[in-house]
Amino acid sequence: MIRDAVPALLTLLLVLAVSACGQPKEEQAVEKEPQIAEDPAQAEVAAKPTVPDPGVLVWVYRASGRKQCEGGGMTMQQSLARLQENGVMVQASRCGMRTDRMYPSMCGAPTGDILLHQVSMDALEATLELGYNPAEQVQYQTVECRDNSA
Repeated sequence: MIRDAVPALLTLLLVLAVSACGQPKEEQAVEKEPQIAEDPAQAEVAAKPTVPDPGVLVWVYRASGRKQCEGGGMTMQQSLARLQENGVMVQASRCGMRTDRMYPSMCGAPTGDILLHQVSMDALEATLELGYNPAEQVQYQTVECRDNSA
């Protein structure tokens, strides 16, 4: 009886595996045709890459480096000084806490504290080279700056 059931079970597994590989027709990707502008003026505008306005302000961040139970890391004043020493004009600064990650409660583990600075778009490249990242890439909430001692 078990010998008779084995081929039937194998056939059923094969059918399920093969049917699971395909997508239903309504979920299959729809190929989009590129839109072609008929008006030459529209074609010229579409061909121009958008250049960010240098007067626009953006928030950048970096991890403070603070460790649980140990403190340490970079303070807001040190971060601000680092940017200013490299010619970046900072419009505003604040502390934050990342909310898009979980941090285990463990001595020596990172805290999720971040240092945020608002800079002009034309200074973004310099801040990236200094190890900062655009704040729009992460979720965070602003918090009161902490003392970096343990």
